[in-house]
Amino acid sequence: MKPAKLSLLLVGAALLGSTSAVPQTPPARISVVTGTVLGADGVPLKLANVQLYRPYRLEDAARATAGPDGRFAIATPDTGMMILRLSGVDHSEATVPLYLDGTRTIALDVRLARYAYTDTLDKVQAIGDWGGFTPASAKALVRKADGRYSLSVATPSDTLAYQFIGLVATSGRQSVNGPRSDWYVYDNNGDYRSVIRATAGHATIVLDPAQLDRRPSTLVVTFRDPRSGAARLYAQFGSWNDIVAAYYDSSRAAHQRHDSLRFDWGPIVAERMAALGRERDQIRRGMLYVQLLQAAAFGAQLDRSVAQRAIRELRPSSGIWRFQYYQPELISYAFDALAGVKEWGSDSVSDLASLAYLDSLVAVQPDSNLRLMGLMGEWSLIANLKDRRRVARVLSRFESEFPYAPFTAFLMSYNAPARVWRDSQPVPAFHLASLDDTSVVYTPASFAGKVYLLDFWATWCGGCIGDMKAVHAAYDSLAPRGLQILSISLDDSPADVRRFRAGEWKMPWLHAFVPGSVDNPQMKQLEIAGLPRYMLIGRDGRVLAVDNELRGEALMPTLRRALEGLPGP
Repeated sequence: MKPAKLSLLLVGAALLGSTSAVPQTPPARISVVTGTVLGADGVPLKLANVQLYRPYRLEDAARATAGPDGRFAIATPDTGMMILRLSGVDHSEATVPLYLDGTRTIALDVRLARYAYTDTLDKVQAIGDWGGFTPASAKALVRKADGRYSLSVATPSDTLAYQFIGLVATSGRQSVNGPRSDWYVYDNNGDYRSVIRATAGHATIVLDPAQLDRRPSTLVVTFRDPRSGAARLYAQFGSWNDIVAAYYDSSRAAHQRHDSLRFDWGPIVAERMAALGRERDQIRRGMLYVQLLQAAAFGAQLDRSVAQRAIRELRPSSGIWRFQYYQPELISYAFDALAGVKEWGSDSVSDLASLAYLDSLVAVQPDSNLRLMGLMGEWSLIANLKDRRRVARVLSRFESEFPYAPFTAFLMSYNAPARVWRDSQPVPAFHLASLDDTSVVYTPASFAGKVYLLDFWATWCGGCIGDMKAVHAAYDSLAPRGLQILSISLDDSPADVRRFRAGEWKMPWLHAFVPGSVDNPQMKQLEIAGLPRYMLIGRDGRVLAVDNELRGEALMPTLRRALEGLPGP
């Protein structure tokens, strides 16, 4: 019997209900996300795209290009926590958290916010296919007499694709499309590349300030069923983002007033606890618990009974940890509240319980990047414990389970017996070009006889920004006593640093810039594989302290001892 005939017979048997001949396969569970993505003015965009992806995974679960009217529909058999990314030409991308269970259609309409363009265009640069769109290949534009900016690029092709760096004021987006283009192509990362035609081996990129739509706008996400679980999840997530933004605004205002932070978490915690009492959905309850843990990380008081319930409901296998905005090590704040006290640097009950929890999470979570985050959380706790046995155990796990992760390379160099930066050892040779005057090069000889702090940082490094207050306070207090600081930027371009220093943090000390970030050969020799990193050098040119001894509350006493010539703790 021919295969085709056999197939027909099997289909016939299935239609007649003969389940003994043909095993019945349950239909695949499919989630559908549909709706519209429009510009800020409510009209379709020149080009718009939609991606659906699972947090901690690089590949998409589904993607689609919106139609000419802005409509889209995507489907996936994947279930659990997902992120919907919506993007459009000349607009900032948006992300919407969704929980998919394979049983329903989610419909929503989105109006994207326009780019928030920078006030000045003099420092805007172009990247393109001439250099693989890498920041190292960025080219500066030239301002013309008519106020426009342009750049002529040689190309063997009949077209040229490009993007701009430094055109938008928000720090979250590095490169964006230019407003002048013959057509656009999606860059697969939430934005677009502008494509222009070339003539006789050259193409001219033009940036016309008159073409930049600077009208203010906001992101608007509307679920067609406002009572649906998806709408409630998004509202809960969005309201918490507003609270965190208000906290950071309050922190910046306190810094500018040279005053202590006054932010009342009491009503916010009470509101989230009241919401817990009403909420029955497991995922939304998990999000509320994690938000309470985040509040505790910011200094809020966490009730012991709430901490106990959080530990009970947020199991190591919980799907809420797959939502990439929530780091698993937050669970340590629940164990802290349960223990009633935090004993930093000791084998406290809280630390040991947190380690056991994270160990279980690493064992049961299916996503490798989430397991890596859990192991990184274990590392942060173990680093505080100063327990060499546990350090060796976790290092071994990084090396065997995540050998190619950048953080693994950082830890290996950070803990190697023959590492470059070691207490009491001579400072390794370095030659770092000044940020503002490349004819000036800083070397160890530049600081002979002085106490100085080397600060390897970048504007995109959250830990670096978190340390700014402590470093500024130390410099203000101790610079008159001889302390010098050299901050070495590993940013994409010097312009990133200049823009940053024009804001809240002035960083009024010496600066150097290293092109190529951690891939720079000198950074590899100096074992700078992650940020931030700090090294304190004494008057005799020897290393006095490194990294954790120079962060947060430990910074000031370490610097004072160095300036006074006192031995370490």
